Amino acid sequence: MAESDVRKIRNIGVIAHIDAGKTTLTERILYYTGKIHRMGEVHEGTTEMDWMDQERERGITITAAATTAMWNGHAINIIDTPGHVDFTAEVERSLRVLDGAVVLFSGVEGVESQSEAVWRQADRYRVPRLAFVNKLDRVGSDFSRAVQDMVDKLGATVLPLVVPWRDREGRLLGMVDLVRWAALRWDPADLGRTVEALPIPPEVEGEATEWRERLLEKLAEVSDSVAEQYLADGDVAPGDMVAALRQATIGRLWVPVLGGAVLENVGVQPVLDAVVDFLPSPDDVPPVQGFTASGYPEFRRASADEPFAALVFKVASDPYADRLLYTRVYSGTAAEGEVVLNATSGRKVRLVRLFRLHANHRERLAQVTAGDIVGVIASGPVFTGETLSDPEHPLLLERIAFPDPVVFFAVEPRSEREEGPLREALDRIAQEDPTFQVREDEATRQILVGGMGELQLEVQLRRIREEFGVPHRVGKPIVAYRETLARPLEVTEEWDQVLAGRRQYAKVLVRFEPLPRGAGFEFRAPVPAETLPPEFVDAVRRGIEGGLGASPVGGFPVTDVRAVLHGGRAHPADSSEVAFEACGTQALRRALEEGGTLLLEPVAEGDIITPTEYLGEVVSDLGRRRGEVQSIQTRGVVEVIRCAIPLGETFGYATQLRSLTQGRAVHTLRVTRYDEVPPGIAREVLRSRGYDG
Repeated sequence: MAESDVRKIRNIGVIAHIDAGKTTLTERILYYTGKIHRMGEVHEGTTEMDWMDQERERGITITAAATTAMWNGHAINIIDTPGHVDFTAEVERSLRVLDGAVVLFSGVEGVESQSEAVWRQADRYRVPRLAFVNKLDRVGSDFSRAVQDMVDKLGATVLPLVVPWRDREGRLLGMVDLVRWAALRWDPADLGRTVEALPIPPEVEGEATEWRERLLEKLAEVSDSVAEQYLADGDVAPGDMVAALRQATIGRLWVPVLGGAVLENVGVQPVLDAVVDFLPSPDDVPPVQGFTASGYPEFRRASADEPFAALVFKVASDPYADRLLYTRVYSGTAAEGEVVLNATSGRKVRLVRLFRLHANHRERLAQVTAGDIVGVIASGPVFTGETLSDPEHPLLLERIAFPDPVVFFAVEPRSEREEGPLREALDRIAQEDPTFQVREDEATRQILVGGMGELQLEVQLRRIREEFGVPHRVGKPIVAYRETLARPLEVTEEWDQVLAGRRQYAKVLVRFEPLPRGAGFEFRAPVPAETLPPEFVDAVRRGIEGGLGASPVGGFPVTDVRAVLHGGRAHPADSSEVAFEACGTQALRRALEEGGTLLLEPVAEGDIITPTEYLGEVVSDLGRRRGEVQSIQTRGVVEVIRCAIPLGETFGYATQLRSLTQGRAVHTLRVTRYDEVPPGIAREVLRSRGYDG
C-alpha cells in the first residue's frame, strides 16, 4: 500500500454509556455506506454488529465488533464497543489500538457516569475524538445543556458544529450545519439516505448565528488563515474552517460536537464526513513506540516500508479455526503464509489466514499492511496484548493493562467426569477475556471465576453451557475483598533451614507501613550493599510480593502496604536468593499476624436515573444498602442520583430497582475504589471463610 493510501484510512471506535445509541449509529453508518442493505434495530434484535444471541436477546453490546466501511474514498475501520460497565475491558483494548473515537451522549441524560469513564479511558490513550449528542427528538432533550455538561463534567473544550432545527412545538426537523451554513433535512421516505441542504430558516437563524460566531472566534485562536479572513471579511471559507478544525482535533485541543436522532436517521452522514475530515489517519498520529530485543526504545511509522509490527488486542473463539486474533498492524506488511515472530513469547508463528472483518463475517486477504485492523489465524499460541513482528527486526509493543476482578462465582461440575471439560472451557474463555479469571479458593478448594460484575460472569458462564456444551452449577456471587496492614510495625525475621542437605540462611529487618487506599505495594531498600548484596535485596522484594497473594489472617490478597528493608545479615557460604526470598515472605506473614489487618471491600460509584415520583423509595433503599448519595440532579421529569455503594450490596439490585420503580429506573455502577469494611461485617466475612479473625 502506498504512503498516500495510509492517509485514506481511519481507525475509529464508537464509545459511550449503555443505551446511548452506539450500535444504532454503527448500523446507520453501514447502511449509508452501502455495507449492508437493510438497517438492523437493537430493539428488534436484528443488528449486524450485535451478532451474538445473548446480545440480541439482551439488547446490549457484549463484545467489541469490527467492520470496515468506505466513505468519500476513505476506508473507515470501525469498532463498536459495549457500553455496560462489566465489559469495560472491551473498550480499554479497543482504545489502545484506535486512532480516533466518536463518543455518543444522550441529549436527555447528558454526560452519564459511564460516559465519563470511557472519556477518561480515551484521555489516557490520548485518542482524538468527536462528540455526538443523540436522541434530540426526545421530550426533554437539550443540546445546549448536553454541550455544557461536557464542559462541566469532562473538562473538555467543545466546539459545536451543528445546532438543532425545531418547529414551534419543539419537534426536531433537522440540523443546522454551522460550517457550511445550511439547514440539513433528512428524507424519512428513504430512511434518511437523502439529505437536503436548505437556506437557514428564520426561526433558527438568530441562535445559529450566535453559535457560528463562537465557532469562528475559537478557530481564529488556532489558525492565522481563519483569523485574517475573519478580521477582514467577518466570515471564513468552509475549506479553511475544516482545515483548522482538523488541526485542532488531531492535536486534541478541542472536540467537535455533532448531533441528531440516530434512531430517526437524522444526523448520521455528517458524522462520516467529520470522521474523514477531522479524525487522524494512521499517518497523522505519533509513531508507535516499542522495545528492541536489547531493551532499547524504537519507533515505527505507519508505513509499508518499515519492518512489520502488529498488536493482538483481542482473541475470539472461532468455530472453524480455534482462535481468531483481532490485530492492529502498526508498520510494514505481511502476507498470508508468512512466518512472523511472537515477540512477547519469543516463538515464531505462521500467518495461516488473514481476514478483513465484518462482525462475525470475514473476507480473505492476501496481505495486510500498516494501518489495517484485521483478523488473523496463526499456527501457534498468541494471546491478547502480544506483539507480532518481523523476525529480523523484533519489536515488543506495550501490553494492554486490565483491571483486577471484583466479583467471583463458585463453579462446580455436575460430576467428576465433567470437571476436565469445564476447566478447559473456562480456560478458553479466560484466553479471550483478560478480565475473566479462573482460580481455586485456598480455603474451600472450589473453582472460582472472577470478573468485573454479575452480568459479565452470567454471560460467559452461559457461553460455557451453550457454545462449549458443558453443564455446571453456579454459586452465589462472592465479593473480591482485600486486606491491608492495620498499623505500622518493624519485623526482624531469620530463616535458617536445611534444604536438600544444604543449610540456607537469611536475616532481614523490615518496617511495614499501611499506605493510602489505592496505593498498591511499595518497596524501599535503604540498606548498603556491604550489608546485603543487591541480588539478596531483590530476593527479599520478590518474597514479600509473593506473599501478598493471600493474607494469613483472612486469606485475601494484601494491598496498600509499604515495606522498607532497613538491614539484615547474610552468611558468606550459606546464604542464597532462595533463603532471602523465603525470609521476605515470612517477614510479611509475621507483620500481618502481629500488626493485624483491615478488611477492604470494593465500592461501586455511578448514577441511578429514576422518575421523580420514586426518588424517596430509591434513596431509602440506598440507605439500607450502606449507600452514600453524593448528589441529586433534576433533569426534567427524572432525577439523576450520583451515589457510592459497597459492591456486596449491589447483588440483585437491578431486580429490586425495577420492583421499586415499576421498571422505569436505570442504573450504572462501576467499582472505583476499595474502602474499609465496618468491623461487624468484617468479622462475619472472616468467620464465613473459617477464619476466627
